[in-house]
Amino acid sequence: MQLRISIALFLLVQIAFSAEPPRVVGIPLADAGRGLIRVSESEIRCYSGKGATHFLQSLDNGLTWEKNALPSSYPDATCMAKEAPSITRNPITGEFLRVEPKYTGTNQMDGLYISQGGLDGEWKLVSGPDGNGLKPGGILRTPIWVDGGKRIVLPGHGGGCWTWYSDDQGLSWQRSNKINSPPHEIGGVHRGTRWNHGMVEATIVELKNGKLWLIARTAQDQHYESYSEDFGETWSEAKPSRFYGTITMPTFHRLTDGRLLFFWSNTTSLPEVEREKKRGGEDVFTNRDALHAAISEDDGETWIGFRELVLDEHRNDADYAVTPGSNDRGKHQCEAVQLDENRVLFSTGQHPLHRKLMILDVRWLYEKERSSDLAKDGTADWSTHQYIDKIVGHCGYNRTPGAQIEDGALRLRRVDESALTNPNQGAVWNFPAGASGSVVMKIQLEDENSIARICLTDRWFNPTDKTVPQFAPYSLELGSELMNPGSIHKVEMIWSIGKPLVLKIDGEKQNDSLPPIQGSNGNGTSYLHFYNPAELTDRAGFSIYFVSATVH
Repeated sequence: MQLRISIALFLLVQIAFSAEPPRVVGIPLADAGRGLIRVSESEIRCYSGKGATHFLQSLDNGLTWEKNALPSSYPDATCMAKEAPSITRNPITGEFLRVEPKYTGTNQMDGLYISQGGLDGEWKLVSGPDGNGLKPGGILRTPIWVDGGKRIVLPGHGGGCWTWYSDDQGLSWQRSNKINSPPHEIGGVHRGTRWNHGMVEATIVELKNGKLWLIARTAQDQHYESYSEDFGETWSEAKPSRFYGTITMPTFHRLTDGRLLFFWSNTTSLPEVEREKKRGGEDVFTNRDALHAAISEDDGETWIGFRELVLDEHRNDADYAVTPGSNDRGKHQCEAVQLDENRVLFSTGQHPLHRKLMILDVRWLYEKERSSDLAKDGTADWSTHQYIDKIVGHCGYNRTPGAQIEDGALRLRRVDESALTNPNQGAVWNFPAGASGSVVMKIQLEDENSIARICLTDRWFNPTDKTVPQFAPYSLELGSELMNPGSIHKVEMIWSIGKPLVLKIDGEKQNDSLPPIQGSNGNGTSYLHFYNPAELTDRAGFSIYFVSATVH
C-alpha cells in the first residue's frame, strides 16, 4: 500500500512540476559518445582523443567547466583526435578502465589500460599472451559491468555487432557471436540504397530480469535490438526495435532509482535517390539535426517523452557541410552521467561547431503540453530548412533556411529554385508523445489555390520530405473548400491511436474524419509535420500563427 501511494505521489509531482528545458553548459573537446566520466560527487571530467594535452573538468557537478593539463602519467590516446577513449570506473576496485574507440597499428604500448591510484595516478597496460598490449578487435563503445560486477561487457562492431566479455576485471577477454541487420534495399520510396554497414555502435543495458538488452545503429529506418541471457556470451537474432533512427548512435543510461533513459535521434532520412557514384559507400546524411530522449519506469516496456533535447543550431546554414572542414557533423551521438535524483549531464554532437555538453532535468520528459506562438517565439523550436542538391564536405548538403516568419506567422511556399532537392517548403515541430491527445493550430491559406498538408507523426521527418503521409498515423490536406483564404482559422486535430481522427475547424466538427494508417510502432504521436504540396510555384502558400499540443 505504501509503495502504491509513493508512486502516485511521484507521478503527481511530475505533473505539477514545470522542469527547465535542457540547457548548454559546455563544449566537449572531442566528439560525443566517449570520454565523459564522473570522478566524485562533485567532479566530472570530459576527455579528448589522440594528441590531446588537456581535459575538461567540472568541480560543481557539471555546471561550469575548465580546461586543465593532462598529467604526465596519462597515456596518450592512440585512435584519432576527434574521438576520445571510453573511461569507466570499476565498481569492484574503484579504479578505471580505458578503452580506445579502435586499436590500429603495431605499437606495443597501445591497448587497454587500467588505472592504479585513480585517474591521475599511474596507468597499467593490460598485456596479452605475447606480452604486448591487449587490443580487442573492432570499433568499441563504453564497457559496462554486469552480474553484480563479476563481468565486464564491451560492445564492438565491424560489419555487425558482438561483445567482448571479461571475468577477471579486464585482464583477459573472450568474444560473443556476431549479430547483424539486413542490408537496406531499393524499394518503396527509395530509388537508391543507403550506406550498408550492418549493425554498429551498440548500446547495452542490464535489465532487472538479468537479461542484457542491446540496441544498435543500422542502415534501416529503425534501430535493431537483441537480447542475451548469459551476460553477453551469446546474443539472439537481431530484430527491429520500437525506436526509429537511421545511421545514428543510440545510448542507454540507467538512473540510480532504476528508471531507464534512452538517447537517440528519433529521425528518418530523406528517401534515397539514384546516384551514379557513391563515395566510400556513403551517400548523404539528412537526419542528424536532432537528439531525443525517452524515459521508462518499467524497464523498457513503455516509454515517456520522445522529446527533442536539442536542434542543431547550424541546421539552416548555407555552408553547413563545409565549414570548417569536412568532418561528420550533427547532434546524433551521446553519453551521459547522472548529476542528482532528476538531472543528468549529457554530451552530444560531432564536429567542434556542433558538440555540446548539456543538462537534462528528466522531469521535463513527463510534461503533457507544449505550444509555440510563432510571432513571439520564432522558429527556434522548428525545423524548416531546405537542401542544396549537391553533396559536399563529408556526406552533407548545404542548406537554406526554408520557411521563415513573415508578418507574425511562418509562411510555407513552393519556391522557384531549381538548385534545391525539393522547392516545396515544410516545417516540423515536436511535442511530448501521447497515444491520444489534441493539437490546436491557427492557420491561414494565403490564396484560393493554396493547400496546407498536416501530418501527425511519431518521429522527425525532414521538412521537405513529401512522402510523410505514407508513414504518418494521421494526415490531411486543408484547402479552400474548408477554409476561407485570407482568414485565420482555428484547426483542431483530436486523435487516439487506432481510432479515426476527429477534425474541427473553428469549433465545428467536420463530417469527413480520417482513418488511421496502420503500422504505428506504439510510441504514440509526437510531431506535427506541415508541408506545402503545390505542384507548381506557389508564392502565396499558407501561414502558421500558433500551435499547441496536449497529450494524455
